Amino acid sequence: MPDLPDDVSETIARITSLEPREEPDTGTGELAALSEWWRGLVGATVVAPVREIFDPGRDIDAATALVSGVRAADRAVDSGATLLVPRAGDRDDTASRALIALLTKKEASAVLRQPPTMSDQEWMARCAAIRDLMAAHRDLLGDQVALLDALGARSIAGMAGLLLGAAARRTPCLIDGTDEWAAALVADRLCHRARSWWRSATTSPDPARTAACDRVGLGQGLPLQLDDEDGVGATSTILLLELALEI
Repeated sequence: MPDLPDDVSETIARITSLEPREEPDTGTGELAALSEWWRGLVGATVVAPVREIFDPGRDIDAATALVSGVRAADRAVDSGATLLVPRAGDRDDTASRALIALLTKKEASAVLRQPPTMSDQEWMARCAAIRDLMAAHRDLLGDQVALLDALGARSIAGMAGLLLGAAARRTPCLIDGTDEWAAALVADRLCHRARSWWRSATTSPDPARTAACDRVGLGQGLPLQLDDEDGVGATSTILLLELALEI
């Protein structure tokens, strides 16, 4: 376990002390599963989502970003949020894919999709960049905070703190996006019981997201097969959740 700031260690201790959550009966169909997931966690028919965009800037380290994420979750819940959607303000596709590959023990080529618009040369160049980043920092795998620092992944660190803080406050989160899944992997490494409060927004053809989702052990979410980085999956899932609860 890496050397964590006191606020983060206390948050993890709070999560660990929570009683294990029982999985509700899901009924039939994906909308029923989504509705039962929500009722099992919150027990309410009203969704008050907050999209937390985390952009810490370049002047803080990963440990400070983790603490900032925990505090951001506290502020959101105290303001009335019943659902949090972490979003990276400073996105870094190469760092997030390298982090996912390292934490899921995948090769660089296994976490990078080649859409029709990407040439073979571009795909190989991006694979090489991910591979080189992995090779440079593989020795830090045992210390997630140091790994985040070395990768310059402060937004990912902040979102990991947010996911932990939300779990400690018994507040569910939707995960949608490559950087966000990298954050979920880090948070899960720090406290695996926090995952009980997270859900994948939607399925995705992106192999990095699928690998992260499988490693954390979450359901794949609504079968919408989205691979955008704009949060469309989370927005769609929230709308469908509200509809399912009304029905």
